[in-house]
Amino acid sequence: MEINKKYKIYNNKFNIPELCVPAGNLNILKYAVAYGADAVYIGGSRYNLRSFGENFSITEFKKAVTYAHERNVKIYLTLNAIINESELAELKKYIIAISKIEFDAVIISDPSVFEIVKDLIPAMRLHISTQASISNSIAVNFWARLGAQRVNLARELSYEEISQIVKKSKIDIEVFVHGALCISYSGRCMLSKYLTGRDANKGQCSHTCRWKYYLMEEKRPNMFLPVDMDKRGTYIYNSRDLCLLEKLELICKSGVSSIKIEGRMKTENYVAQVTWVYRQALDMVKSGSFTAENKKYLLEELDKTTHRSFTEGFMFLPNKKHSELTGNDNVGYIKKYRFAGSVEFFSDKYGINIIKARNQFKKGQTLDLIQPGKKPSSITLKSIINFNTLKEVDVVNTNDLVIINELGNFDEFSLLRVKL
Repeated sequence: MEINKKYKIYNNKFNIPELCVPAGNLNILKYAVAYGADAVYIGGSRYNLRSFGENFSITEFKKAVTYAHERNVKIYLTLNAIINESELAELKKYIIAISKIEFDAVIISDPSVFEIVKDLIPAMRLHISTQASISNSIAVNFWARLGAQRVNLARELSYEEISQIVKKSKIDIEVFVHGALCISYSGRCMLSKYLTGRDANKGQCSHTCRWKYYLMEEKRPNMFLPVDMDKRGTYIYNSRDLCLLEKLELICKSGVSSIKIEGRMKTENYVAQVTWVYRQALDMVKSGSFTAENKKYLLEELDKTTHRSFTEGFMFLPNKKHSELTGNDNVGYIKKYRFAGSVEFFSDKYGINIIKARNQFKKGQTLDLIQPGKKPSSITLKSIINFNTLKEVDVVNTNDLVIINELGNFDEFSLLRVKL
């Protein structure tokens, strides 16, 4: 194949990798499972890099594991924060509290967490986070000797480097294929703490790299000079979103065991749509139907999610000074569609799923119906009935409960979107 002539493959270990996706709460986890995840990674309120998210309580951990395992999906617990000396005692208490929960693995970056989990939960599988910045096979096998079963490589590696590492490694290799990137090496950043006091390495990132910045000369206070502004402002630290969909077949040829999607702060709408696309893509690779036409269709579906400009990142760009990595103009959020609604509950009385509006939509608009395992379909709204009043309405506002008979029978995990 032409693609193989451009990128050297160092082994013949073709593999359909596990699809590992994020969930910030129990509801989103259910959507991730419904839309095709093989594994879901989650976190609690402490000791992970999304501590300001909704996250899971210990009771919800148990529910999540039971729900996923009943559907043959794995659950990974994220404990990848950097730990200070003063936190060790509380960390041990936390790990003891979750020690009986049957997670399929714990994701770690700090060696102290690795040692404590090994000691307190000796049977637990241990995965090493991308935060550990592992960039070569010797480092992978170092962690393997300590007892790790998987390593998520640094995102700054090229495809050829990853392929070589897979060939030489004694344990599973995982790579990120989609989602937000960080300007700092493997996400190790101090900018947030410096400007806001919120430590990104403890899950408190304030996303200061996404802010607007101006230049000010020290002897001319309050005289702000623009720095290559676009119409939305200046984003000198911003980065694009990773999207490796078009290279998925080649990633399978590298032999990696798992591909990962970023986004534990994202909504069920985002997680469901991105999971659906990558599930379809992996199934197409497996069946030999991952054609240029199908790639184009799936990329168009990804473009309907809210995202920044896409990039193939370090893995496939020819050099680390490529404009996609260094150019920060016009990389604010792209939003072509709006999350319109989700299923709130099933009404036995009316024999139909009741829709909860997530944003405003109107009679006469065309909505896309997204369902697990099916291609999205479109419908023009001719009739909307308010569930509480049973009266027909022309406009639906956020949190309204409505009946849309034209949708027919649809899945409980269905989502609605509307074009902006």
